Amino acid sequence: MAETIQLDAELRTLVGKGNPGLRRSGRVPAVVYGHRETPTHVSVDLKAATAALRKAGRNGLITLTIATQSEPRMALSREVQRDAIKRTLRHIDFYEVSMTEKLNADVRIVTFGESPDLKSGLGVLLEGMNQLSIRCLPGDLFEEVRFDVSAMKIGDIIRVKDLAIKDGVEVMEDPEDEVARMVRYVEAKVDEIAVATGDVEVIEKGKKDEEGAEGAKPAAGAKPAAGAKAAPAAKAAPAAKAPAAKK
Repeated sequence: MAETIQLDAELRTLVGKGNPGLRRSGRVPAVVYGHRETPTHVSVDLKAATAALRKAGRNGLITLTIATQSEPRMALSREVQRDAIKRTLRHIDFYEVSMTEKLNADVRIVTFGESPDLKSGLGVLLEGMNQLSIRCLPGDLFEEVRFDVSAMKIGDIIRVKDLAIKDGVEVMEDPEDEVARMVRYVEAKVDEIAVATGDVEVIEKGKKDEEGAEGAKPAAGAKPAAGAKAAPAAKAAPAAKAPAAKK
C-alpha cells in the first residue's frame, strides 16, 4: 500500500495581489480543481508542501485537509510554479480526484541492470520510450515501471507488451511499440554517422542536379568545358542620356 501523504491547507480569500504577502509569511498560494465544479483557493505551509511534493512525485496521492471543511480531499499535484533563482515553491495546482473514477496518467520507464554485452562494450542499449501512458483508478497509480536489461543480448527488443504492469491498469500504448533494443556497437555508430551526414548528402545531390540542368549558367570565372563554345558576351545597354539642365 502506498504511503499516506498528509498536507494541511487553509482557505484564502485574497487572490493575485494578496499572494506576495502570503509568501512572505511562509505560505504558498494554491488552487484545488477537478472533481468539483468550483475551484477552491487555499494556502499551504511552504516547508510542509515542499516535503509532501517531494514524497508524492507526479502520481502520488496527497490527502488535503482544508480547515473549516469536514472531509479531506484526495488530490494530485499538477502544475507547480517555482522561483527562477531560489527554486522555492510559488504556486501549486492540485487536481482533486474521485477514488471511484479512472483517470489517465503518464509513468516513467526505467531500465536497470547491465548485460554481458554492455559490460564488454560490444552492445549498446537504444531506448525508444521513456514514459508510458496508462489509465486506472487513483488508488492504483504508480510513479514508474522498471525493466531489468541484464539478460538482454544483441538483437533483443523490449516491447510495451513485455513490461510488467499490475492488474487493473490499462496501458494506452500499442503493445508492439519498442521500448528499447540491444544493438552491436558498430551498428549504433553507423546510425549516428548516417544521421550526422544526412544533410550533406542532400546538399551534394542538389548541386549535381543544378550542374546537370539544361541551360544552367556556369559559375562566375569558370572555364567552359572542352569542345564547348563559349556563350557570346552580352552587349552592354547604352547609357541613358541625362536630360539637359534648364537654364
